[in-house]
Amino acid sequence: MKKSYLRKKLESGFMLIEVLIALALFGLSAVFLVDGAFIASRTIRVMKDTRELEQDLLWVRGEIFKENDYEKIKDGGEIQALSMGEVRWETEVEMSKVLDVYKVRLILEYDGNDDLGIEPGERISMMYLLRPSWAGHNDFSSERGRLIEDKREKIREIQEQRKKQ
Repeated sequence: MKKSYLRKKLESGFMLIEVLIALALFGLSAVFLVDGAFIASRTIRVMKDTRELEQDLLWVRGEIFKENDYEKIKDGGEIQALSMGEVRWETEVEMSKVLDVYKVRLILEYDGNDDLGIEPGERISMMYLLRPSWAGHNDFSSERGRLIEDKREKIREIQEQRKKQ
């Protein structure tokens, strides 16, 4: 009876190699789990910083384009953003082929924020703005007059074509 008990006890344990393999697998899985959690937290932090940057830039752009006065838009300026600090901006305005619609190129330069990890940079946006109040400005009056004349001519051509049909 003693021999069978000892034999069962010897056969029921794990061998050293099995224990070492199990520990190695556990160690590898723990390393990958911790590394994955670290990457996920870093990605979330970067996305949050990017989202704050985008929100600030959208807010700044909205504040700039609330202004209807062409002279103020043309001159550019500075505006204080919520989390990025001071943002310098300038514009380039040109007429489009549509009456009272202007193509505006907005250049935003910002210093960034070290606390939020936002690096300094520059953002360029192209916008089309409907601004009938800019029509009387000297920069656009002659070009606008030509555009109106072109549109009238086009309307006359269309009317003549309809009469012929």
